[in-house]
Amino acid sequence: MHVKRILSAVVAIPLLWLFILKGGALLFTLLIMAVAVIALSEYYPLVDETADRFGALPLLGYGSSLVMVALAYAMDNPWGALLGVVFLNIPLGGFFLLSRFETDTKVIKHLLTHVFGLLYIPMVLATVMRLRMAPEHGVMWIFTLLVTVAACDTGAFYAGTFLGKRKLCPAVSPGKTVEGFMGGMAGALVAGFVMKALFVPELGWFACLLLFPLAGAIGPLGDLFESSLKRSSGIKDSGQLIPGHGGLLDRIDALLFAAPLFYFFMVLGA
Repeated sequence: MHVKRILSAVVAIPLLWLFILKGGALLFTLLIMAVAVIALSEYYPLVDETADRFGALPLLGYGSSLVMVALAYAMDNPWGALLGVVFLNIPLGGFFLLSRFETDTKVIKHLLTHVFGLLYIPMVLATVMRLRMAPEHGVMWIFTLLVTVAACDTGAFYAGTFLGKRKLCPAVSPGKTVEGFMGGMAGALVAGFVMKALFVPELGWFACLLLFPLAGAIGPLGDLFESSLKRSSGIKDSGQLIPGHGGLLDRIDALLFAAPLFYFFMVLGA
């Protein structure tokens, strides 16, 4: 397992470096489009045990995701347009589900979870796009987000391993501890201060004292949220895309909760 994780990191880190640092905004947009579609394809089976990843409703979701990421790339203030795409999915999704009304008692649930999936994944990834498109240090904002989330995960792992005693949320994720949670916040704070000092000078020190501990607290909630989806569906991993790590959604669950916070602070400091 550890060998698979290391090999996955060896492959993933250069690819991220290529897409984020050297690829430009357009290549980064294509990356986020791929992430949105893959993550959404892993989301549908978590909320609907009968979901066909290539059924009409998921295909509508994938197309909507591509449009939403493209809008986030092209528009300085895309939020109204993005919400328009989400709301348009209500009648469109209802139309695709018409044939199932007589035989499926969970049609309304399918439609609601579909709409929520668009808010949960492509809408949040739109904030990542807007971070990348920031007038100053957009690339460094992305790296700061990624490093902070990774440091939170690392701090939580080691603090939980060596100091963990009190369970944080055993019904959802038995392995998580209060000590690990605090270690994650500390890791996020330290990494965030380093990134601010080196790469994001426009972010004030007081803002750092708010942003990075909050990111360290909110990120694990994203992990717990996805864990609750997996537990309710009886699925261990959202997918097998990344050897040793499970699915893509398993890797970005914390980022999906932390990214809007970073975007808010970026806008606040602009």
